[in-house]
Amino acid sequence: MDRNTLFDSEHGVEFSGTEKVNNLPGQAIWTQVREKLATVLNATDYDRWIEDLRLIAEVDGEMVIAARDPLAYDRVVAEHKRLIQRTWRELDPARRGIRLECWRNARAEIRDLVSDPWADMAAAPQPEPAIAGSGDGEKPTGASSANGAPEMTFETLVVGQSNEIAVQLAQRIAAGQTVGTSTTLIYGRQGTGKTHLLVALKNRVEASDSERVVVYLTAEEFMSAYHDGVKAKDTSGLKRRLRSATLLLIDDLHRIAGKPGTETELYQNIREVTGNGGQVVLAGDEAPGDVTGFGPRMRAELKGSIAVEVGLPDADMRREILVRLAAHIEAGHPDFVLTDEMITRINAGIRGPGRELTGAIWSLYTEAGFGDRAPTMDMLDRVIRRHQGEIKVPTIELVKRATMKVFNISKSDLESPCKARAVVYPRQVAMYLCREKTGKSLPQIGHSFGKRDHTTILYAHRKVTKNIATDPELAGDIARVSEAIFELQAAGAN
Repeated sequence: MDRNTLFDSEHGVEFSGTEKVNNLPGQAIWTQVREKLATVLNATDYDRWIEDLRLIAEVDGEMVIAARDPLAYDRVVAEHKRLIQRTWRELDPARRGIRLECWRNARAEIRDLVSDPWADMAAAPQPEPAIAGSGDGEKPTGASSANGAPEMTFETLVVGQSNEIAVQLAQRIAAGQTVGTSTTLIYGRQGTGKTHLLVALKNRVEASDSERVVVYLTAEEFMSAYHDGVKAKDTSGLKRRLRSATLLLIDDLHRIAGKPGTETELYQNIREVTGNGGQVVLAGDEAPGDVTGFGPRMRAELKGSIAVEVGLPDADMRREILVRLAAHIEAGHPDFVLTDEMITRINAGIRGPGRELTGAIWSLYTEAGFGDRAPTMDMLDRVIRRHQGEIKVPTIELVKRATMKVFNISKSDLESPCKARAVVYPRQVAMYLCREKTGKSLPQIGHSFGKRDHTTILYAHRKVTKNIATDPELAGDIARVSEAIFELQAAGAN
């Protein structure tokens, strides 16, 4: 392995080819990095995820740090990788980059040269993946340990109407099937599972097809590597890494907007990968027609790609997300039992995307002594207040704005005497939600809807209340307008 250094343990032994020599500088820096991380992270996170990491190699100017198993790897990548990278660069005079590898899935060339970095801990219990999906399509089951989040796989991803097309597309790409274009954009608001989808795609390909080369980078990682190359007046290492990919995955694409030099470098690498027959999958916040801050070439690339949206989870998906994560934690902590009432309370109290739901569950887990005590409704109410803040009562005007946004109608339509169903239906939805959410009286609501009599508001409320349980379309529309109200409030409107 040209110019590559392989470390055999945390005691400072390295390999160069097959010859062992002392390597104090690299290990000394890693020791300093861990000491600093111990002061930044809480003790639980450090003990569970950082303490067990091992510095095993320097490959092409990058320091390779290994996590023992997929669970540890996924958790560190999701929550701590950027902090580790930043801390290493602060302490390393050479400002080398950091690459995380899962030891269990490490390349043969590294495993052949480096003995097990945890050999000195062979007697210690080995962490197991939190949820392991079987290859024959059986439903994944929780493992004995619940120390971290479930692995990001297709099996652990909750699939429903809001993301099923994106999931099917990613699975086709993972299987090597044609999808129509060489570039794909998966877009949607933050917290809806785009990163989970990309990591699941990466994991599936790496586990099933050794011939394909997968490169996964967040936009921030790409920018950092590019800027380091510019400072060193040599970006060839980054180019080689990306252009070797048969599947290039770039997450958080929107973070590159407004950075012309970085955008140009990414665009050129995308064109090289696709020009060599590879596939590129991007994830960002906006649809191709709505992206801003990019130049004409990148906008054209995005508009020429397959674009699929990952939307907010519906009520059934939200509940499934909560039930799965609660069961996952309970598998390792039998006292951590969430009742149906608690699940319903979280579902109603946390109105954001899936990431916010799981954040509330993990906060409740912490509140309950890290799963060692049974959670209570008092604990849960504290968690919801902490995450959601005090619930703001929307105004009638805000409910109208949300209805206008969802149904694409005007304020004058809502307040007009028009009897067309395309107007009457959203007007009744708005009246119902004003009665449910604003706390205003029937006459006050009626006055705001074109000075209607209070009996009109009462009729609309009763009609919607009667039909919502049996009409899925109506229930979905109510949920969408409710979510739009929440989004407008989160943006500062009221």
